[in-house]
Amino acid sequence: MTLASRWRNKFRRRFYSPYNKIVHRGRYFICRYFGADFLVRSANVGGLEISAKIAEHAELTNFTRSAAALKPDIFLDIGANLGLYTCIVMKNRLAPRAIAFEPDRRNRVHLQANLLINGLLDADVQIHAVALGAEPGRLGLVPGPERDIGLSQIVETGAAHDGDEVDGYEIHGYEVDVVRFDDLVALTGRTLAVKIDVERYERKVLAGMARTLRDNRGMVQIEVLEEREATTRLMAAAGFKLTQDFGANLVFSKD
Repeated sequence: MTLASRWRNKFRRRFYSPYNKIVHRGRYFICRYFGADFLVRSANVGGLEISAKIAEHAELTNFTRSAAALKPDIFLDIGANLGLYTCIVMKNRLAPRAIAFEPDRRNRVHLQANLLINGLLDADVQIHAVALGAEPGRLGLVPGPERDIGLSQIVETGAAHDGDEVDGYEIHGYEVDVVRFDDLVALTGRTLAVKIDVERYERKVLAGMARTLRDNRGMVQIEVLEEREATTRLMAAAGFKLTQDFGANLVFSKD
């Protein structure tokens, strides 16, 4: 991110944070971003950044331009959250089909609401209420706090319990099904656009979709908060090379 972009984001965040509190008073409201509409809440970090038009702006600019050139057969949204990428991709007709994965119950309702207000309920969008991983089973999910619903994460069963505090907020976790992507969806010879953002569970997801990555081409954007070299090696083993580095998000491509 350039210095100018950092200052732009800082300014817009500082302006919209009090503006949203005064105008929307913690309520939900609708705003437009990259040609799609989003139901957001002023008290939420994601809502603030979408309304301020700074949420992953550089990544989304690159993703939409690349998808327009690539013309993917399918968009895979792994860690769909409220549907930021799914709604933008489908509303702008960047892919004819989307498969979204979101195990967090609250986020999934939010995703469905955003599909509704964008007129995408009849679009070819499949939503799977499961987490992806390296092995099938059941694991704990710790929902993110209301101030940042995007922080939901998968934990080992028993690692967190209802009423525990994590990072200063009380959690109310529950178990979810975990599946391997390769066991759920069979894709070969396709052009894919993929976004993976699952709060430090990305390499587990990649391990469970090794066949899909090997047998298809396209682009993959991955949030990588740790183990960047290990992630790059996993993608290289599937034939993907690193083409863009946005700091927290890396983009890999295969022709």
